[in-house]
Amino acid sequence: MPEDLELVEFSESLRSEVRDRATVDMGEFSFNAFVTIVSEHLAEMGILEDPITCHFEKKVGAGIVRLSGYSISDDGDRIDLLVAIVKGSGSPSSYSSSDVVRVARQAARALQASKRKIHEELETASDQYEMMERIHDALEAGIPQARVIVITDGLSAARTIDPETVAGIEVTFDVYDLQRLMRTMRSGQTREVIDIDFQRLGMPPIPCVEMPSGSEPYETYLAVVPGNTLFELYEKYGPAILEYNVRAFLQAAGKVNRGIRDTIRDRPGHFMAYNNGISVTADEVRTDVMQGITMVVGIKGLQIVNGGQTTASIHRARKRDKLDLSRVHVSAKITRLPPDSVEEMVPEISRFANTQNVIQEADFSSNEPFHITLERLSKGIWAPGEKTRWFYERSRGQYQTALNIEGTTEARIKAFRERTPPANRLSKTDLARNLNSFSRLPHIVSGGVQKNFIAYMKRLRESRGARWEPDENFYREAIAQTILFLGVQRIVRQEGFPAYRINIATYLVSYLSHRTGGRLSLSIIWQRQALSEELELLLRAWSHRIDRQIQSSADGRNITEWAKKEACWTGVKNLELPLEGSTPPEWGNGPAGQLPRQAEPAGDTQLAASICMRLAAEEWFAIHLWGTRTGNLATWQCGIAHTLSSYAGGNWQKVPTTKQAQQGLKILELAASKGFEGNVGQANAG
Repeated sequence: MPEDLELVEFSESLRSEVRDRATVDMGEFSFNAFVTIVSEHLAEMGILEDPITCHFEKKVGAGIVRLSGYSISDDGDRIDLLVAIVKGSGSPSSYSSSDVVRVARQAARALQASKRKIHEELETASDQYEMMERIHDALEAGIPQARVIVITDGLSAARTIDPETVAGIEVTFDVYDLQRLMRTMRSGQTREVIDIDFQRLGMPPIPCVEMPSGSEPYETYLAVVPGNTLFELYEKYGPAILEYNVRAFLQAAGKVNRGIRDTIRDRPGHFMAYNNGISVTADEVRTDVMQGITMVVGIKGLQIVNGGQTTASIHRARKRDKLDLSRVHVSAKITRLPPDSVEEMVPEISRFANTQNVIQEADFSSNEPFHITLERLSKGIWAPGEKTRWFYERSRGQYQTALNIEGTTEARIKAFRERTPPANRLSKTDLARNLNSFSRLPHIVSGGVQKNFIAYMKRLRESRGARWEPDENFYREAIAQTILFLGVQRIVRQEGFPAYRINIATYLVSYLSHRTGGRLSLSIIWQRQALSEELELLLRAWSHRIDRQIQSSADGRNITEWAKKEACWTGVKNLELPLEGSTPPEWGNGPAGQLPRQAEPAGDTQLAASICMRLAAEEWFAIHLWGTRTGNLATWQCGIAHTLSSYAGGNWQKVPTTKQAQQGLKILELAASKGFEGNVGQANAG
């Protein structure tokens, strides 16, 4: 397909996704939807850390300050300022270099405005106040650098903008126009077959040693790749060469990545000795013998399946930090795989090669059995009524790809959208947000998309095992929790909260789960595919009380940061909010609105079971681990805690027996008396 036609197709695809996002988010402006979609993609690439969309435009002094969002790195070493130029309809526009530079400098001017406390002139309970206050606080803390990223749905002649100093810190600039977005975002769809000819690209061939593979249907080469070659490949192809990488996100602020950067800066000659290298798969490896040395001269279908963080960090070191890569070399294992073994072998190569960061700590790719099975279930399970189904998008762009494949005519496009509405599209990060909210972890959800996804997958692996696959019951309950979260999001938006909407939503879902002891009837929500009117009325009333609690308990602290603290959740779950109106049908069994109070260990069995069921799966599992590691619990008690964790993970479809419930109470009391730092005291206190 000619590039201009491909660009038009991509533009339409992106605009369609923006329209869908704006519709699903109930009145969200298309401008904000565009910023959110692009910034989430940049976060998945490791370019941003948990970006927040927030439009701000104001005349300050003699100039305009304009922002579309921001991101502050965890280690406090950089502020990223997003600014968007969006047309939104028609053919892609072209923007002159002067237009892009002007908008970029309007964003950089926000640093000076924040330093002068512009937030004090804004409405306190607004996203704009929060953003400008956080930038001000970061500047006061001495953050050393800032970056402005211009994003646009048009074409830009500006490729580089000279750095400048604003508010006493160095500011660099980056531009993502439609063409650059297409190169990067397309990697989330069907894998692009990349055919690399090193000579044609002006890169040196790579010396290698071919390893004997006997009768096995693959070939392996050991090679040494210059750092500059790796940089150029990532610069040209972006995340397209990381499609099979096991990492869910490339977190440039992680300790390993900072170590890579520091080694490049301080001891580049030691890089290959310190780094584990990369693992590469290919459809074809072309070699030639030059001066008696076997050289790789071309690779078709190149994929870096392990070493994505090394690759992205090397790229960042030269691109952002301007470090010299001439003495940096990376060891590489290049494996040519036959086409019929790719799906089987790539995940295993990733799993066994990945030792630089401990994989079980956080890192899960689209190819994990959990995500593959959920995708399969979403294709086979229809919502009640058999008219619509949900679409689990385990890789970015799958929904649009499916629409393009099936929607060859207007009638087929309409049929696909009716059968699989955009509102029923569910991404990996959406799933993690929805399920962690129901699991009463709103402070984790408030930490941001990346961190919450990592926390969810880590908890899932610890409680279920690395190869666990969900069943139909898990899928239906996950969709019910999704319907709940989306319903709460809509309520929060309709109630007109000017700021902290995501925090209010996740805390409201968690509080509902807490008040019902985790026994909210998810089956009713699944059957209805909606929330009852009674539940919506109750949630509307509770949303304002929860918002006030979050803000008042912050006690002058930054509210976004405060919402990430477990102490914030403790304050919210201790609220005794009244049940207003009729009891919702989803409320489940037991007295409406009441939770079990303190009971003696040998007391009423039903009450003891209710107290045990107040703890989530991760809480019982934490007690199990604590008891095992410290020896404060007997082996059989650790076993009971583990069993209760599995029951909780199944949403208490299986209720504790009399013995399990009574022993569970004894375990909680013992854990509290022995100094276990967890939720045992609250469970007993009600």
